[in-house]
Amino acid sequence: MLVNKQVFPVTLPALGHARRTGTPLWNNLHATIAFSSRLIGLHALEAVGFRTPPLTFEKPAGEYIAKDWSIWSSDPELNGDGDFYQKLIPTEPVDYKYYAVNDGEHIRTAGRRVTSKLYGPKRFLSEARNRPRLTYGLHRLVERADLRGVGVDFVRDDEDRFWAVDVNLAAGYRDTGLESAISRSIRASLPDSESKPVAPDPGTQQ
Repeated sequence: MLVNKQVFPVTLPALGHARRTGTPLWNNLHATIAFSSRLIGLHALEAVGFRTPPLTFEKPAGEYIAKDWSIWSSDPELNGDGDFYQKLIPTEPVDYKYYAVNDGEHIRTAGRRVTSKLYGPKRFLSEARNRPRLTYGLHRLVERADLRGVGVDFVRDDEDRFWAVDVNLAAGYRDTGLESAISRSIRASLPDSESKPVAPDPGTQQ
């Protein structure tokens, strides 16, 4: 089985060869390729009910985030140059990272608060409390895209609204407490594992 930690163009031929020769992938190839496009990722987030910042293909007035088409091109940049631009949501310099892992029986979720990379190196701050609306959206994303694991980045504005700004199929799960769920998920994805239906999760953080 192949479980890729990052997605770059050089990894796609290997993932494609694995799919053609029957080597299982943790996250499916179609979703991995599709979500390599930031625009497709944002559309997928909207499709499952998340709020996303408005985007333009010309630099907007005021502060903004510049992004490239592909996730591997460069990191988003505050007030920089990019292929498209999103309005900067006024917020504290904190990202809310929520993760979901399908362990073969349940979809487990966890949230963490970290410092925003727009203003310096990312640093873990604390756990983020369970938010049923975000958990519900994560479940829909996992189910509709047939994922095993995903991370979604949010920012929170001064009206306590959460905006989804990025989706990552090769997320880092450090400090999430989901290590056991990932291990079970990988075992359940192997060819000799007994296939089990995924039971609905009650919406509580695991």
